[in-house]
Amino acid sequence: MKSGRNHEQPPLLQDAGAIVAFIIFGLVSLVWYIARSRYLLTDRQCAEAFCYFIILAVGSFCGVLVIATARSRREQQWPHPFLAISPRRDARTCRKAWQQNSVVLGYAVHGKPWLWPDRIRVLQGLVLGLTGMGKTTLLKSIITQDLMRVIDTPEGPKRMPILILDGKGEHEFFEELLPYIHRAGRLDDLQILDPSRPDISARYNPFSCTADDYMPVVNMVFGSFNLHDEFFSKHQLVYLGDIVRVLVYTGCKFNFYDVLVMAIDREVLKEQVEKAIHEIERTPNITLQRRLNFEMSVKNLYQSFQDRERVEKIQGMLNECMTFLDDELSIITGTYDDVLSLDEVIEKGQILFISLNVNKNTEPVKALGKMLLQNVQLVVGKRYEKGGARAGSRPMTSIIMDEFAPFGYANFAHILQTARGTNTSFLFSMQSVPQLLRVGKGFKEEVTSAANTIITFKTHDETTADYFLQASALHPVTKRTRSVRRLKFFGYEKYEETGHATEREDMETRAMDMHIKNLPKGQVELLMTDEIEGTLHTTLSVRPPADIWKEGFAPEVFPRLLQSRADSTKGAHLRFKNLEMANRHGRRANLGWGSGAL
Repeated sequence: MKSGRNHEQPPLLQDAGAIVAFIIFGLVSLVWYIARSRYLLTDRQCAEAFCYFIILAVGSFCGVLVIATARSRREQQWPHPFLAISPRRDARTCRKAWQQNSVVLGYAVHGKPWLWPDRIRVLQGLVLGLTGMGKTTLLKSIITQDLMRVIDTPEGPKRMPILILDGKGEHEFFEELLPYIHRAGRLDDLQILDPSRPDISARYNPFSCTADDYMPVVNMVFGSFNLHDEFFSKHQLVYLGDIVRVLVYTGCKFNFYDVLVMAIDREVLKEQVEKAIHEIERTPNITLQRRLNFEMSVKNLYQSFQDRERVEKIQGMLNECMTFLDDELSIITGTYDDVLSLDEVIEKGQILFISLNVNKNTEPVKALGKMLLQNVQLVVGKRYEKGGARAGSRPMTSIIMDEFAPFGYANFAHILQTARGTNTSFLFSMQSVPQLLRVGKGFKEEVTSAANTIITFKTHDETTADYFLQASALHPVTKRTRSVRRLKFFGYEKYEETGHATEREDMETRAMDMHIKNLPKGQVELLMTDEIEGTLHTTLSVRPPADIWKEGFAPEVFPRLLQSRADSTKGAHLRFKNLEMANRHGRRANLGWGSGAL
């Protein structure tokens, strides 16, 4: 074998610049000679012309270079410079986007608008980032565009139904959105649900149902309880279902207080059973199977009163129901008439703003939040059951949830798999991925894997950064390794290149960890699914909402008219017959009795 067979002969000239310089010098000398000998110019005139030529050539070259490399320099510059988009251009861009069934998320580094089509929105989205980085601004931008949009359907132009869940309970967020709702002419469509502001809040009764859909409501209510791991959870679900079945057939509306009274007081139970039997006999269209189901529920309820440990076995359910008897919360959930219906909000194209401040009244507010998420899941499930035939004839439903993690539950992630078939868009906003671990690891995996659009602001959380990096996917890159040699003279040491280098193919993520953790305020990195190009990755400057502030004018939401619950003629209005039993149950609840697991 030859030891030097792979040795390459170095080039005679290490730097090609010497050749170029030699050619240029030769051309200049030739031109100089011709100018003197043929055109009889002096050396001074030649030098002056040469200087003019050099100035013109260098200026032209620099100008062309700046223009030609502007895009690449903007792309390579970090952080990217902030863009100044004129309001007129932004308004024109938004109108064009709405005509294409899209909204404008922001502007790329070159000033090109980035559209988020409805067909991608229904595949769900996730917004991540630190507090104060611009998440609320992004949500406001999307909401204000949805407010203005008019969707063409086979039934005619319709407005988009919007559900907003503000898990931080910031009144400023609502106050800032109110002028945009007024500008869109949709104040009449606005519904507010805020336990901390009962004067303007709508009323919401989770037990509002009919004889045709009461069992899904029972499962919705019980699903929001934290009783899935208890020993008697199934028993408590059946018991709640039996009570609701009897109350439904009485023909009266009922609330949590009525359910508690009937579950505790045997005399009230007998009275309601007799009333239900009387109503069933007067209603001929009730099928035989429903009558048999009613008889079985009555038998189970009567038999339960013979069990000495009856109250202990259902104490967990009673305690969860007692949560909704909080002084502030019961004003919202204890009404019989004129109650909020999520079905009507969606069907009528209304706006529902839900504000829940977990820091003020933690447990009742959490319970209400879980109940509302259960109700959203029930509504989406009903629409999905009707099939996709009507999905194209309805405008997209926009559901935006900011800091929803405290209200999450394990089964909620299943809704994301069926939302697309109902033309429903979910956009979740939170500070970091580990917040979802409050519910469970499986819940975190399902929510994060379901999102086809991932938007991240600046974050310091390692799990969140790794999640975005892995979602951006690996792509091949060429890496170059240069060889150097060391020169050392006494204490002086220096390294210089040898002129040799090796290249290799490697794989790395499209997103960079340094960029994610150092994004300026108002800029995001985005991953969005595309049917043709796969997953798109880009950096955007978030589009802020248009400035519509008018000095001296502020729209207001007027308080609701006061209405006495006793005036309701269709309410059950159940009260204890046995006051001693009511007092005994109240003491048990105050002592914090559990579900009575033996």
